[in-house]
Amino acid sequence: MGPCLRRRGGKRVPPGAGELSLHHAGRAVLSALRAAVLTDLPFYILIAMYVAAAFGLQALVGVPGEVDIPMSWRWLLTMSFWYAGLAAIVAGFRAARDPDRRILDVGDWIRIGRERTPPARILSFLLLGGLLPIWFHVFVRFKVAIPEVKPFSLDVLFMHIDRIVHFGVHPWIALQPLLGDPVVTQFIDLVYYVWFPAVWITFIWQALHGSHDRLRSQYLLSFGLCWVLLGTVAATLLSSAGPIFFAEVTQATDPYEPLMAYLRSVNAETPLGTFRVREMLWNAYVGLPSDGAGISAMPSLHISMVVLMMLLGFQVRRTLGIAFSVFAVLIFVGSIHLAWHYAIDAYVSVAGTILIWKLSGSIVRRWHDTRPGELGTVGARPDSR
Repeated sequence: MGPCLRRRGGKRVPPGAGELSLHHAGRAVLSALRAAVLTDLPFYILIAMYVAAAFGLQALVGVPGEVDIPMSWRWLLTMSFWYAGLAAIVAGFRAARDPDRRILDVGDWIRIGRERTPPARILSFLLLGGLLPIWFHVFVRFKVAIPEVKPFSLDVLFMHIDRIVHFGVHPWIALQPLLGDPVVTQFIDLVYYVWFPAVWITFIWQALHGSHDRLRSQYLLSFGLCWVLLGTVAATLLSSAGPIFFAEVTQATDPYEPLMAYLRSVNAETPLGTFRVREMLWNAYVGLPSDGAGISAMPSLHISMVVLMMLLGFQVRRTLGIAFSVFAVLIFVGSIHLAWHYAIDAYVSVAGTILIWKLSGSIVRRWHDTRPGELGTVGARPDSR
């Protein structure tokens, strides 16, 4: 007699089929996990080095800064839901233009999700999502430590350089005739704080659905290096508080007082996010209870991140690059008009980010070329770059 067959779902299956299926599923998961780790390994190495450096700093000087890691995970989850909503809207628009891609029921959404998100990419996103709040925790501790390691001493110098570079005129004065209207200021203040969700939604997009593996890896590594080299190393070496704190950290005559007076008058009518964040950061700096995450002006991570988005955007689609460029310009003028940065903070960030982008591209190209049979399977489609 032949082997005894069991029934499952109306069909006869041989004994041990369930165990075999689980074995294959386990092998598939391990294979996807291996591909995910290998593809993003340069980024993981950067995270490990950054965290190790934080432990070293803690041992040397002690760092008082704290960040709520569970809250950071909740924030990342919230951004993921926002991204899912945007992705659904985009998929809906595409389906409306293409009858073959029409979405009729939940099954169609599931099918699209499987087509666009291979298992290895999901595992990669989960790994990155698990590590990013820890990364952010380390970044905050470094940032809070900046005035401990190197007290703010360069603001007066940067103020003079800013004026000299702009032909003897402070940049905020040159912008004030264009931006010095309460409605315009409120709009710029709103856009400036769209930066945070915009940056993280872009990160989630590339981590989960970046369609070119090498470009995705270049973006992720550039993202990490910008926070490390510009947001930590350069920010410590060029320790400064920015125009918004100029009066508090220097003994010099404050050329930004007229700008701050204008901003206070606008804030008295309609509260600006700028003053809420300013209070949080200053309270954290002087040791009062606060959700602030440290003060640092030079170079500007706000500018670095939008320049990185712009570089990525032009590689994906010209219209996206143009849209990100407009956003970058608004963040740049906002950083000056809202007194967060000297204009030269942005110039240093632009140059640094472009160099990091090129360096990351070189590292990623060599990494992918050394493992051609193991990489390039994580993305939604093979990289043609």
